[in-house]
Amino acid sequence: MMGPAHAASGLAAGALTLGLATRFGVDAPLEQLAWVVAWGGFAYLPDLDQRGSTAGSVWGPPTRLLSRAVGFLARRHRGGTHDVVVAPVAFGALAAVAANWPWSALVVLALGIGLALHAISQLIPGGTEKTALGNLALSFLGAWWLTHQGVVLPWLPVAVAGGVVTHIAGDALTTDGVPVPFTTWLRKKPATVGLRLFRAGRGPEPFLQFLVFPALTLLGLVQHVGPVRDLLAPLV
Repeated sequence: MMGPAHAASGLAAGALTLGLATRFGVDAPLEQLAWVVAWGGFAYLPDLDQRGSTAGSVWGPPTRLLSRAVGFLARRHRGGTHDVVVAPVAFGALAAVAANWPWSALVVLALGIGLALHAISQLIPGGTEKTALGNLALSFLGAWWLTHQGVVLPWLPVAVAGGVVTHIAGDALTTDGVPVPFTTWLRKKPATVGLRLFRAGRGPEPFLQFLVFPALTLLGLVQHVGPVRDLLAPLV
């Protein structure tokens, strides 16, 4: 799938897993919002393996440099970062290390926010969130504000790994499929697997992106987030 569809699926997955998020200390409305946004942003992460992707260019040179390193390790687009066993473990482990220090946890959360902002840029007036410096400033401001409102981040590795798995599941629906675990490094051309229902950006993808995933996100928020439920109660 394309980037915005991945982010929409991540938001839906984050909202629908709010019931499980309480096990990781996510229970206050603001923490629940951070959880959902993080899943949406981190559903972009596997595309760090591709130069010019949103994930690789969202903050300009810093993320482009990161994208080059990830692409080298992943060997190719839809390679190692799309391995459903290796990728969530690797990204989740890096997030677990980062979560041990406030500054690095802030960076990881800011990256999730930045990717999520870029994904929903069509819904935001203006274009600040699309520029590297504007997105960087908004992302770190949002992460700083959340952490100074009492949001703690031990759940970051779960959100990172969950977003990555959601991305891989989405790409498994498309004709290119995803690599069979470990074959990216074991074979010159990795074996792939998937349902192969449609080409990326084609077929039912816009329907999923603009209707199904937002509806699931709203459903999860209404079920689990008290203020959202109270706000929408007259309409539901």
